[in-house]
Amino acid sequence: MDSVWNEWKALTRFQASAQMAFAREKDLWTQLQLADPAGVKISTPARGGVYSVTLQEHVDAVSDEQTLFASVLIHSYALTESAACEQLNIPTREAGGIESWGARLLADSGQGWEKVHGGLAGAVEVAVVRNAFSHGGRIVDASASQRLVDAGGFDRFAGMPVRISEEELGQYRSTLRSIMRLGKVK
Repeated sequence: MDSVWNEWKALTRFQASAQMAFAREKDLWTQLQLADPAGVKISTPARGGVYSVTLQEHVDAVSDEQTLFASVLIHSYALTESAACEQLNIPTREAGGIESWGARLLADSGQGWEKVHGGLAGAVEVAVVRNAFSHGGRIVDASASQRLVDAGGFDRFAGMPVRISEEELGQYRSTLRSIMRLGKVK
């Protein structure tokens, strides 16, 4: 099995390559001089049939950075949590939240949240944003809001929609990466 760091690099390359490919695809279709762009359908073979969409639906799909960024965040979080639990020799289902497994990982290497990029509040924000996307709500719920307050974070409140920018994704991945580095994940 590849090391967590090789997987991390592959995920970073995936994000960059997907962004380039999506931008090129969008440019390709939006720069064409089509007589009836609304009438254009694009299709491709799919399992059990054919996948077909309008040109606008296709352009909208490749323009959806939220789904791409959320996917990279979800995978980055899962990779970090899995590596931490493996190092701590605990099942991921019993690890608790990032506050728990992160604190244990850091403590085992003589480190604390103050050295983590964004600190405990930043780590909890990563978990809250990840959960909002992975559970489909895309809204900060009351328990997530309280979790942030308990960790010292105050930027996201109950009922607030969750979006993620490329810059925020970079910050969240830096937080996760710093937990692994400080926790001496191999």
